[in-house]
Amino acid sequence: MTDSSSSGKIDINGYTIWYERFGSGPKPVLLIPGAIGTGRTDYWEQVEGEDALDLDAFTLIAVEPMGWGRSGPPARRYDINMYNKDADIYETLMKHLGYKHYSVIAWSDGAKSGITLAIKYSDSVNAIVLIGASICASRQAVQFLNTIIKTEDWSADRLNSYLRSYESREKIQDLWTRYVKSTEYHDQYFGND
Repeated sequence: MTDSSSSGKIDINGYTIWYERFGSGPKPVLLIPGAIGTGRTDYWEQVEGEDALDLDAFTLIAVEPMGWGRSGPPARRYDINMYNKDADIYETLMKHLGYKHYSVIAWSDGAKSGITLAIKYSDSVNAIVLIGASICASRQAVQFLNTIIKTEDWSADRLNSYLRSYESREKIQDLWTRYVKSTEYHDQYFGND
């Protein structure tokens, strides 16, 4: 495996967007994390863990979405345009890094951005893998999220994975609370279609 990891930031649409690049393979893959996630929280095993992908075959770009991780300030705005904004930012990032065509792996809330990216920029996205994509926020889903709103109730492994990217438990709690509360308005933003 070639050790060619790097990181950087770029200003896009008023946000400082942080990314980490792993590998030097000919197949670029954008990794989009879930809610408040980063590459180090959601894709650790794929980039540096025991289940790491072949970094001679792939170049993995782990993005930190606007307002999360090291991408900000400003704070993430939860509104009807957030997934469109994400898609525009990711396309701009990939072009800035020199990738005209790439694949996407997107997890959970990031899968919504991934779907939007693939639709808006279908000429750029070769393939997409969606994991845990949820296109609606049922009452049961919102109730479940509220049962895990306190990060003190998270497992030590889960909390430690977020501490790889955030400076404190308080920061994680603040971002997670904002995200969970935003899901209560999901259907008002996006309707049933």
